[in-house]
Amino acid sequence: MPQDKICKTVHQYSRGPVSREDMQKLLEVAEDYRKVKNYVYAHFGGIGSLSKLYPGYTVQNEMTASGYRETLGLPSVYFYLAVFDALGDIKSQWTRTKTKLTRQISRNENLTEEEKHYLRFVIKVSNAFEAALN
Repeated sequence: MPQDKICKTVHQYSRGPVSREDMQKLLEVAEDYRKVKNYVYAHFGGIGSLSKLYPGYTVQNEMTASGYRETLGLPSVYFYLAVFDALGDIKSQWTRTKTKLTRQISRNENLTEEEKHYLRFVIKVSNAFEAALN
């Protein structure tokens, strides 16, 4: 399976089958949800957007001001869920990156204890980490 694909099994638990019209509407909402998440990944997933990730309202305000929701016609409930869902993914990716960096610093025998302490400090303090990357 290609690396950029995720397969999920979805079970429907309802009394009866969903009508064609309702299913079509659900598929449209799901497609718009995907578009919003991809937009957030593309525009806020990089190093330059680290300062906007916490707590995430900066991204929400920028997304609202862009008019993207109105373009899609997606209800605001789903729009903001998609934005914060994508932000959660981005934040967890940065957390994993910081954890890996900390592990590598600890394993590096060429660094003194003082250098290791400094690097761990830079990783822990978000402003310092962001400044070092930018």
